[in-house]
Amino acid sequence: MRTALAGAETLERGMLRLFGIPESEIARTLEVLADDGVDLDRLEVTTCLRRGEIEIATVYPPAAADVYGAFVEGVRARHGELLFSEDGATIDEQVASLLAGHTVATAESCTGGLVAARLTERPGSSAYVQGGLVVYSNAAKVAQAGVPAQLIERHGAVSPEVAAALADGARAAFGADIGIGITGIAGPGGGTEEKPVGTVCLSVASADRREDRAVVLPGNRADVRDRTSTLAMHLLRRLLLAGA
Repeated sequence: MRTALAGAETLERGMLRLFGIPESEIARTLEVLADDGVDLDRLEVTTCLRRGEIEIATVYPPAAADVYGAFVEGVRARHGELLFSEDGATIDEQVASLLAGHTVATAESCTGGLVAARLTERPGSSAYVQGGLVVYSNAAKVAQAGVPAQLIERHGAVSPEVAAALADGARAAFGADIGIGITGIAGPGGGTEEKPVGTVCLSVASADRREDRAVVLPGNRADVRDRTSTLAMHLLRRLLLAGA
């Protein structure tokens, strides 16, 4: 967007974060807001797709604070729950705050410990992270996470049923309040017509709540793994907000 920032002595910065929306939809939102009279020429708006999320960074002079407020309200009105951060806080920061008073454990297959790594990245995470399992093979899923072998035989290793069993197994193995189970096909090989590369099943479970997802994610192996870890963090946030 064109801006009127030249010569400004002081600049304000805002950051919105959304999840579950294509970048093209944000471009459409900017068009709609401009048509509705929001003077976006007074803002410098930049969008970026990062780890499966959309970041909307905005720079503006203090005199355009009302325009930025109208912009945020417009994004909120159009995208509702997909807008998960209005103050720039990352999903990892939000989850860390929400985990106060809770404990969590993971059992990961295709992500190979990426979710556990994100959960333990922040100082003080030992207060809520109990531990994690990397259960890549079927034998490991059975022996370490307690997934029934017949469940794998019946539904396949990449299935919602096995993801749920992994989440429950993580909870049980570490005595955690919440378990996260992930299984999928990151590629580049291993896909089938029924379960193509990018198929991922996730489950985040507490004693009385569960958030399950089965998705097909785009991108190469690294993209699928990284986006899966982001989805897991968002499912964990939803569970915690629901009162896990």
